[in-house]
This record gives sequence, C-alpha cells and structure tokens, in this order.
Amino acid sequence: MAASDDFSFRHCEDAVRRGDGDRYLATLYAPADKRPFLFALYAFSFEISRIRETVSKAITGEIRLQWWRDALGEGGDAAVRANPVADALLRTIETFSLPRATFQNLIDARAFDLYDDPMRAFGDLEGYCGETSSSLIRLAEIVLVGKGGEPGSADTAGYGGVAYALTGLLRAFPWHARRGQVYLPEETLRRSGVLREEIVKGEDSERLRAALNDLRISARSYLVRALD
Repeated sequence: MAASDDFSFRHCEDAVRRGDGDRYLATLYAPADKRPFLFALYAFSFEISRIRETVSKAITGEIRLQWWRDALGEGGDAAVRANPVADALLRTIETFSLPRATFQNLIDARAFDLYDDPMRAFGDLEGYCGETSSSLIRLAEIVLVGKGGEPGSADTAGYGGVAYALTGLLRAFPWHARRGQVYLPEETLRRSGVLREEIVKGEDSERLRAALNDLRISARSYLVRALD
C-alpha cells in the first residue's frame, strides 16, 4: 500500500489541510511520493503547537509533551501506533533515518508556549524559532532528498526557519496577546518603552508599533540571508 493510501498518512494530510494552510499548499509542490511524509512532519508540528489551546492547565500540557517525548523514543508500542499522527511520524523517521534528537528539542522548545513567561532576549527568541521552525525545514529537506542524499545548506534552513517563525508570530500577535502571551523580547520592549501589561490589555501605541517593526525588520533580514 502506498503511503498516500494509508489511513495514518491521510489523517495527517487532512490535519495539515485544516490547521496549517501555508504548509499544506507548499507541500502540494513537492513530489507526490514525498508528500505523505511531509504531511506527517507538519501534522506533528501542528499537534504540539496547539496543546495550550486544548488544555486548561500548564501541567496537563506538560504531560502531553512528555507523551510525545516517550512516543518518539526508540521503537513505539502498539498504543503509541494507535495514534495516527504518531504512527505516520514514526514511520517517516524510520524511512528516512531522521534524527530523533531534533524532535525532542522541538518538543522541549514548545514547553515555552504553555506559560506566560517573558521572552528575555532576542537570542532566546531566535533559539525558539530555530528549534520550532528551522529544524522542521531541515527535516523536510532530508525527506525531499531521500535517505543518503545531501539536504543542502543548514544555514539556509536556519535563516529561513527563523524568518518564517518571526512572520508567523507577527501575524498571530493579537491572538497571543489576548491569551496573555508576549513573544516580543523584553529587551525590545524596554528599548521601545512598551510595557507587557499594555500589550495583554490590547492597548495600541506608536511605541508598540515601533517594537513590532523591529521584529519585522529582523524577519526580513533573516529572509535575505536565507536567499543569499
């Protein structure tokens, strides 16, 4: 049976189509035989990115992240394989010998989403974007070139992933603010004279727009570096 006809992979494709339209459309440009595996990567990413939305307490989110840590350890028992996203992802990992440590780092980075802790410095934000976005691009490159192939420059994936993630955070800024999350680094807020409390209250100001513009300039800078 082709992966595209398999229930787990079809479930992943549907999840990405409904929840991550940008990556769904991008995947349609990939070779048909690689699409199911890319959908597995992106369904996993979408699944753990929305954990905060689906739980009422951070500890419950931590438990779900730990489930994924355990699920992506060596092997994967029948109970794990009963989860279609985990099943498709494990088969993708096995087919292309994807580095499991990369997934563990991605899961660890997503723990930040469960809380309202501040992002201290831009370097912290860059690291978060790298683990949650750049790593996903790198994994997709490995899938696209096939086992044993050369995935290309890690710098391109790194810069491109940060640019993509920063753009996504800018787009979701009002939504994050409404639920008490601020991804703008504290150093950026201090430089612009913006208080976190103003953001979560939904207060607009020229100072806030200046801070967001700094992030926009950074995103564009990373994109230029990725394309260079």
